[in-house]
Amino acid sequence: MPNSMTRMVLGEIHGAWRRQDLDLLASYLPEDFHHDIVVPKALLPQGGLLQGKSAAVDRLRLIADAFEIIRFDTGGLLSAPDRAAAYVPIRYWHRRTGRTLETVIGMFWKLEEGWPTHLVEYHDIAQVNRFLQLIHSEA
Repeated sequence: MPNSMTRMVLGEIHGAWRRQDLDLLASYLPEDFHHDIVVPKALLPQGGLLQGKSAAVDRLRLIADAFEIIRFDTGGLLSAPDRAAAYVPIRYWHRRTGRTLETVIGMFWKLEEGWPTHLVEYHDIAQVNRFLQLIHSEA
C-alpha cells in the first residue's frame, strides 16, 4: 500500500483519539492488534503489552475516562507503507483533580497492507512519575 494510505489511516486513528471516539478508533484495528505502553506496571498498572483489539481499546477507554485531551500533536508523523513514527507533544486534563499532564510520547507503529498491527508508546517516565505523585498526594 502507498505511504498516503498509512498517513490517512493513522490520521483517522489519531483524530478519533483526539475526539475520544473509541468506537471509530477501534474500527481501524485488527482483532490481533498489539499495544505496548512502555511504562513500568509498578508505576502505572495500565503499562505494558496488551494483545488483542478489545484489551487495547479497553485500556484506551480507561485513559479517556480519566483525561480530557487538550493537545495531541501528531503533525510530525514520519511514515512509510509498513511503519510510522511520531514525537507527540500532549496536554491532558485530569478529570478528577483538574491537574494538567504535559509531556511527550514517542509512538512507533507497525502496519501490514496499510493497516496498523502494533503500536509501541514510549513515555517520559520521570514526567509521568511526577504527575502521578502529584495527583496521588491530592487523593
